[in-house]
Order: sequence, then C-alpha cells, then structure tokens
Amino acid sequence: MNTTHTSNELLSALELETLAPEEQEALLIELNEIVFRGSMVRLIERMDEKSRDEFAALMDSDADEETVEAFLKERVPDADSAVAETVAELTDDILAVTGTNKE
Repeated sequence: MNTTHTSNELLSALELETLAPEEQEALLIELNEIVFRGSMVRLIERMDEKSRDEFAALMDSDADEETVEAFLKERVPDADSAVAETVAELTDDILAVTGTNKE
C-alpha cells in the first residue's frame, strides 16, 4: 500500500509534472495525505467489528508502519484495491473540477 507510488501516478495522470520540483513535492505531500485518509476510511469500512476494535488498539499503541500494514493485509483481503480506488476517485474528482482529460 504505497501511497507515494500511487500519488506519483496521480501527478502523472493530471499532467502536473511540469510544476517546479518544490511545488511537486508540496503537492505530492498533500496528495499522499488525502490518499492515506481516504484509504484508511475505506479499509476501516471493510473491517468487521472485531477487526476495527483491534485496529483501534493497534493505532493507540503507536505501532510502526510495517505492523499496521501487515495487520491491514491480514484483516482486509482487498486492502491494496482500497488504495487504488481512493486514487481513482481522487483523480476523477480533480479531473472533473479542472476539466482536464485523462488519456
């Protein structure tokens, strides 16, 4: 569930690679945050109640990224698709607002 990679795809789809490197980096950070939050919502929605409780306890324990990712992959069989769905939705929303064609 690499949001940096997916955000790079989003930048490319939106043809934003023409921005200055500093602007790209700032935009990439913001896109990563949006993708992360959207993905987490999707993942939590797909968990059963027990998994949600265990996930909340895991997050409260300040678990490292690898532990969280392993938990999500184990408890949410289609975890990677949640990230892809979030990126696709975000891309479509941005393209609808900007009027840019994704091709």
